[in-house]
Amino acid sequence: MLVKSMHGLSFKLVRAVILATLLIGLMVSVIQIFIDFSNQKTLPDEDMKSLVSIVKAPATSIVFSLDPATANELLRGLLKHPSVISCRIILADGTVFASQDRPFNSSSNRKLNDLLFDKIKVRQWPLAWHFPDRDEALGSLEITVDTYYYGRHFLERAWITLASTVFYALTLTGTFLLAFYLLVTRPLNSVIQSIQQVDVDAPEKTRLVEPDGHDDDEIGLLTKLTNNQLEAISTSLDQTRMAEEKLKQYSDSLETTVAERTYALSTSLEQLQTAQAQLIESEKLAALGGLVAGVAHEVNTPLGVAVTAGSVLEESLDEIQKQFNEETLTAEGLQQYIRTAQDSYEMLDSNIKRATKLIADFKMTAVDQLSEKRSEFNVSEVVNALITSLHPETKKIPVIPDLECLNNLTMVSLPGALTQVLSNLIVNSVRHAFDQVQNPKILIKIRLEQAHILIDYHDNGIGVPEAIQQRIFEPFFTTKRGQGGSGLGLNIVYNLVTRKLLGRLEFSSTVGEGVAFKLILPATIPNTADKTLSHA
Repeated sequence: MLVKSMHGLSFKLVRAVILATLLIGLMVSVIQIFIDFSNQKTLPDEDMKSLVSIVKAPATSIVFSLDPATANELLRGLLKHPSVISCRIILADGTVFASQDRPFNSSSNRKLNDLLFDKIKVRQWPLAWHFPDRDEALGSLEITVDTYYYGRHFLERAWITLASTVFYALTLTGTFLLAFYLLVTRPLNSVIQSIQQVDVDAPEKTRLVEPDGHDDDEIGLLTKLTNNQLEAISTSLDQTRMAEEKLKQYSDSLETTVAERTYALSTSLEQLQTAQAQLIESEKLAALGGLVAGVAHEVNTPLGVAVTAGSVLEESLDEIQKQFNEETLTAEGLQQYIRTAQDSYEMLDSNIKRATKLIADFKMTAVDQLSEKRSEFNVSEVVNALITSLHPETKKIPVIPDLECLNNLTMVSLPGALTQVLSNLIVNSVRHAFDQVQNPKILIKIRLEQAHILIDYHDNGIGVPEAIQQRIFEPFFTTKRGQGGSGLGLNIVYNLVTRKLLGRLEFSSTVGEGVAFKLILPATIPNTADKTLSHA
């Protein structure tokens, strides 16, 4: 189907030429009309000046001689001018000496004329008699001019100018359109018809017909290039068909290979996931084992003191028993025994209570770390118990974590996951943060904000270099390789916070100013949270 005339090049070109020609012609016409208007507007005054220069002297003589008949004859002569409709001679005292007029031209076409030139123009010229020693004013000559005489000729010329412009634009456009049709549109339509006859299923078999007389111009070049493209398409289609055949054969064999490799990759992925879970669980148990060893060492101290106090009490008891049997017991000896017994009892009581608290805190922490049950718990009690149980680690620095938390703050979550997160953060600070730090500090702030528990963890250690800050949560990444660091501590923290506690973890650090971890945890996690896997 050929291009519709409304969208064809000829129509677009004609439209553009008409608009351009009309615009330019109208601009030129407007300039011409404006110049003509300026000249025509001053013409009435110029005509009157010429006319008055002729009749002023006779009119002065007539007034001086007071001849009314001659004055009226002179004024009737002035009325012969086509633009003059009234003329009067007025004496110096204001009386009308002579007057002549004729009917006003009330043509229906006056509106535009009156708008441009005004309806009438009234002009007066003084009449004076010149004596040798003075000039005596005799009166004035008044002439009323109808501007329609001048405006009519101007409007006629203006309409002729505009009509000529439109005729010129249409004639030029028609000529241009005919030339464009013969030289461009018709041969292009011939090429388009050839293209429409191309068989879609076999385009390589068709060639375009070159229009006569267009061998060396753009249309001929377009036809040649199109035929070259069709030839290239023919070659490409042959090559494509051959490639498709080979690709089909390769695809059949590739499906089997892909299926086999996909199965192998799936098996490897399952094995890697199992190994990762085992490594993380081993890291968790190793941390708990280290905690057991440290707590056992801590408990040995109060128990050793208690054993010593018991031995002292036993020796004092044997001595008092011996004195009693030998009847050598004195009041002073009994008092000495009582003081020794009281001191020993106080030592036994305080150290046994201390050991009992250590074991209770350790038990709570160990049970929490092994627990995967969702429960309601007091955050302050759980964290304080964890800090106490980690004393064997923190005293190596030494540093005592400072906790800021309301005593009645509770969570419905996984206490084991929370204690393991904080335990890993504290141990990470102890092992990595405080080399050559004079006054080590760890600050843990816990608060409730709307429905979330916010935990801000901060130490004043050496900080983490910016180059490795993006890698601290990667599994097996550690700066203490070969010095007891496994690289799983902070990876476990990230997994527990995001997957078990269903929260977010933010990290920042400045070298020389320590690290800061911010945990945003829901105060209440859903029941399904405790059914998730221990670690990813």
